[in-house]
Amino acid sequence: MKTIVLVVTMLAAFAGTARADDMNYLVGPVLGLRLGGPPGERGIIGIEGGVGYGPERINLGFTRRLDKTFGYVEIDPWYIAGFSFGAGVDSDGVAHGVIGVWEGLPLRYPSCGEDGWESVITIAGGYRYTGVHELYLTVKAGETYDGAFCLD
Repeated sequence: MKTIVLVVTMLAAFAGTARADDMNYLVGPVLGLRLGGPPGERGIIGIEGGVGYGPERINLGFTRRLDKTFGYVEIDPWYIAGFSFGAGVDSDGVAHGVIGVWEGLPLRYPSCGEDGWESVITIAGGYRYTGVHELYLTVKAGETYDGAFCLD
């Protein structure tokens, strides 16, 4: 519980200090496939969401894999390709690092040059290691301010 409070506090502080014209908020499902590891179900299902400031994001996510729940927080900077760095803990209390690479693009691109908030939908896929190797796909929806997805 202390970890969740800390993460929510960090997200609020991050959102509170960023300029609105670079902000975006996205949330959506995570579907994946576990590569290797112990025998058993290979599917991964979960939800992930967070706040972005320009090309950087802080995400909080929860997935179900290996008959366990895995909660994590990660920093996802992006430039040409995205990278994930973070940490999480599974329902047995075992901590794991999160590291990976991903690529994403908007499915519904906001109109650039307009002031104000607009809805956006993105898709991303990648590889990450969270104690097990995973391939995943996520579709997220949310709000973005003009500058967050536009190249100036």
